[in-house]
Amino acid sequence: MRKTKIAIIGGSQEHTYKNIGNKLGCEIMFHGGKSRNGASKKEFRPLIKKADCVVVLLGACGHITMDVVKELCKENQKQVVFHQGFGASGAVKNGLRAIQHIAS
Repeated sequence: MRKTKIAIIGGSQEHTYKNIGNKLGCEIMFHGGKSRNGASKKEFRPLIKKADCVVVLLGACGHITMDVVKELCKENQKQVVFHQGFGASGAVKNGLRAIQHIAS
């Protein structure tokens, strides 16, 4: 069985997100959300294509990044969740809940 893949956009706790994902049985793909000269679609596209769900940390991304990620998720028919705060376990759990909601 394939592991669920969640892309986390924003923050700086990549190792923590991946540890929590392993404990909860999912694979975490991470991008810090920071981009030089604004966000580029080609920077986020491969990550979003591989993900089952994308979680964007609202306090850790700029508006341009959020808009680009939201647009790419729509193009690729991926669920996007906007997470308040920086809590790693809450962000991963929100992604898993969104995926379960789609499946049911």
